[in-house]
Amino acid sequence: MQNYFNEDDKKKFIDYLNSVADSAKFEMNTQQLCDYFKLLAHMQQVILPKINANILEVKKIVEAAPEPKTKGKK
Repeated sequence: MQNYFNEDDKKKFIDYLNSVADSAKFEMNTQQLCDYFKLLAHMQQVILPKINANILEVKKIVEAAPEPKTKGKK
């Protein structure tokens, strides 16, 4: 296991949050429900951007074209 985030980690994190938000069944009182949505919002608004900012994958390497050589004075 490597200690860096990649695009698959981000996708799994989003899938997990969506799965919990869509499928989980809870028996909560109002305060617990408010706490749940605060935590969910924190994951979406704070943690996910941090994961996104720390993804360490090379997505594309672009090599610069060599500059054309200039000819001497005529």
